[in-house]
Amino acid sequence: MMSRYEVSEQADTVREILNITLLASEWKSSTGDLSTLNRELAINLSQIQNVKVSLLVPEGACNDEDKREARSFGISILDAKKCVAVEPLLWLSNPPQDHKIDVIVGHGVKLGRQVQLVKRQVQFQNCKWVHVVHTAPEDLGKYKDYSNPISRGEEKLWHEVDLCKSADLVVPVGPKLEKSYHGYLQSSEKSGDFVELIPGLFEREFGDLVAKQKPKDERDDFMVLLCGRGDEEDFEVKGYDIAVEAFADQRMKGKHYSLCFVGSPGGKQDEVRERLLNCGIDKKQLTVREFVKSREKMKDLFCEVDMAIMPSKSEGFGLVALEALSAGLPILVGSNSGFASAIENVPFGSYCIVDSDDPAEWAKAIQRVRGKHGVILKETKMLKESYGNEYCWKTQCEELVDRLWKMVYGTSGDQAVAADDLVEECQRFQ
Repeated sequence: MMSRYEVSEQADTVREILNITLLASEWKSSTGDLSTLNRELAINLSQIQNVKVSLLVPEGACNDEDKREARSFGISILDAKKCVAVEPLLWLSNPPQDHKIDVIVGHGVKLGRQVQLVKRQVQFQNCKWVHVVHTAPEDLGKYKDYSNPISRGEEKLWHEVDLCKSADLVVPVGPKLEKSYHGYLQSSEKSGDFVELIPGLFEREFGDLVAKQKPKDERDDFMVLLCGRGDEEDFEVKGYDIAVEAFADQRMKGKHYSLCFVGSPGGKQDEVRERLLNCGIDKKQLTVREFVKSREKMKDLFCEVDMAIMPSKSEGFGLVALEALSAGLPILVGSNSGFASAIENVPFGSYCIVDSDDPAEWAKAIQRVRGKHGVILKETKMLKESYGNEYCWKTQCEELVDRLWKMVYGTSGDQAVAADDLVEECQRFQ
């Protein structure tokens, strides 16, 4: 057996802390999916032994309540100081000078371009850059409703690819983006530097809602949830036209079906409603609400509706469908989404995929869910369990951290944990 001195000396030599800093615009989810995924990633990384997680946000983006909640998970929220005449997200290019960073995590162009500037500073130049990819801009450009969508989509794509090439590790969210970016980067040395991330269930936030879902009979109103942002440019790409035209189908029009669209910009519900009505849905069947910024209100919403649909014509992943599944809601999703790719080989997953942009096919699928609602609820419960077994936040974050340990220290995460065991043994000697 080693002496106390030998144990202490070996522990001091081996034991390290992995300091991970994620760039963020906020702690809550007021701006949508990216914030939600970033927070969940930070929380799960922070639960791993010998990992210290920080979130760098623009000064003033988080209040004291946000910081207290983050601390409850062992996460520090740091403020990037304001820069005059510079947009807030670019303030993230200047972390506090005394802050220790081993790994810096950026997301897409919006929250990833800053990393190249961070690494130009002497004290941060050796930190490892992880670039998380959320979208396929070229594919989205095919359906965007603004000027020159194809050329702008290509430009955005090459910005994303160039950031990937500069990063030490690329993390595409979901199998669709993993396949796409492997293709884009195949000819570069980055083709092997990938760790795919498939988000796990949101059990902590929505896992207790499953018992509240009740089967419907034919006389009850059947409320279908459609979430997103009601911006004009996203009307086609998110499949809003498909959804409302499905309700204009003779199978559903004027019957006990209603569509709840949640995602209008504040104060523009009437404008969004008018555009949706132009697609033929009966006004009695349509409810339009503003974008939900609170997770508590999202829970209330999931309890109110009977199912959720995501008819996107292109979707990098589709976090809202996963959130609905986490709440035990029956779901239908478009086939050209990362979420569809993730569930197609999971038991009962293929039944949730609609491989068509035809509103009549979506009407038929919604009608099937309503007609077999009691059975579908049971199948959804089994799908949720199967998905949770297949894609686990804890397992994926541990694999990511193990990769990062090797990049930063040349050792595995298991060796770092072993060092902690040595420390405990040393303390028993004392």
